[in-house]
Amino acid sequence: MVLAGLVFVVHPFGYLTRHPYWVDEVWVALLAKAPLSRYVTLSSSTPVGWLLLVRFAPFGRDRLRLVPLLFASGDVVMAYVVARALPWKSTTAARFAGTVAAVLVLLAPISLVRHDLKQYTADAFFALLIVWLASRVEAEPSRRRLTHLSVAAVVAVPFSTVSMFVSAAVFLGLLIAQLGPSSRRHVGDMAIAAGGTAVVLGLYLAFVIDPHDNRALREYWQPYYLTGGPFHEIGQAWHRLAQVSSALGAPGWALVVLLGLGVFFMTRLQRPAIALAVLLLWIEMFLAGVLGKYPFLDQRTSHFLLVFSLTVIGVGIAGVVVTVASRSRLVAVVVTVAMAVGFWHGAVPYVRTRSIPDEDVRSQVLYVVAHRRPNDLVVVSLMSSYGLGFYWPGAKSTFSVDKTGNNTNGYTTRVANVPGLVYANGRAAPDTLDVMRSALALAKERGGDPRIWIIRTHLHLGEGSAWDSTFRTLRLHPELLPVGAEPLAVIDGEKQ
Repeated sequence: MVLAGLVFVVHPFGYLTRHPYWVDEVWVALLAKAPLSRYVTLSSSTPVGWLLLVRFAPFGRDRLRLVPLLFASGDVVMAYVVARALPWKSTTAARFAGTVAAVLVLLAPISLVRHDLKQYTADAFFALLIVWLASRVEAEPSRRRLTHLSVAAVVAVPFSTVSMFVSAAVFLGLLIAQLGPSSRRHVGDMAIAAGGTAVVLGLYLAFVIDPHDNRALREYWQPYYLTGGPFHEIGQAWHRLAQVSSALGAPGWALVVLLGLGVFFMTRLQRPAIALAVLLLWIEMFLAGVLGKYPFLDQRTSHFLLVFSLTVIGVGIAGVVVTVASRSRLVAVVVTVAMAVGFWHGAVPYVRTRSIPDEDVRSQVLYVVAHRRPNDLVVVSLMSSYGLGFYWPGAKSTFSVDKTGNNTNGYTTRVANVPGLVYANGRAAPDTLDVMRSALALAKERGGDPRIWIIRTHLHLGEGSAWDSTFRTLRLHPELLPVGAEPLAVIDGEKQ
């Protein structure tokens, strides 16, 4: 519990509860306010269960990052439980193993760098929960424990889609481990539990996930898939591991060695099925990358895989220290202290780091609300529509499935009860030109030289150039106001 509580110390708690949501977060926060009946059709990038957690979180709209932070705390607890529950030779060894695994998950850079309002810490939590329940089944393969595992696998999916990969790995590991001559009496029960779970998960995949996949999201992740034939794909995978290794606090080769030690000690501690599940999960994720179904080793979307691997590495480190301690306690203490100092030295630069993207559509929206006159118009860039819908006081947003392929989150939104809003439908020069022409035509219809406010956020290089080109083409000279991280633009008809 102390280690779980330290999550709120090693993260900048005040910063996380005050910093404005950036675009990837605000579209989750806004979507959580959509009608419940629309959750499934709009869930292409965010699991339905995660939206429910965000919707009913009792923290207030600016403190919703407490949801992933609480799951980060749960990750530490579950890492401890998974390692502690193994049949070590003594209670002291078991507690030591649990502590090592929990500390690794607590202080690894990947756990400290960023916890946006996304489901990634929940992915890790449910992955470790499923692994722990599978470990209990391997220790005592009763029907009751199998039922617990199956129920957990089914319940986890609405909150964490990737938990399906973990469930498949542990059930397959359990089945393979039961094929030994001394274990076959339980293989029937396990096959039934695995088959029943697979049917339910398959139905969820067929009716909830696959129909609401979207092209823009697949194209976004294209660079993270593995392509080019077996040898090239293996080379890509190793390069990706080298890239992500800094987030785990060790070089790629060291991570492979330590993970191998964890698998070895899990097998030695009478958990061959869980040890096999570790390897199966990595194989699954590699194949998913090859088939273009899931990005391989992206730091955030693979958070569950990396946190689980850190837990296994913790078991390996603890196994080495316990083995050394059986021969020399002094050497074991020296090894432990040396590793702890080295790991802490690598973790210190990331403690309480503030790495959420510096975007502030909140300040822009609230400034416009405070200074807008009744006749004014508001131009809303494509990526700003979500922040406007979330932060505009009293806004009633509408939601629709995106059919343009412009939005990786799979949906578009409009505010229905605020007049004078003009939305851009894309981020290229033709889109910015169209929206400004529409705004100018509407201003002419209204008369009285209304001001045109332009709210923009998450501008990539091409989009910024598109807006500049549009202003030059239409001979507009917007005033840039230093509101938030990105300047708010306003065009005063009387001064043009």
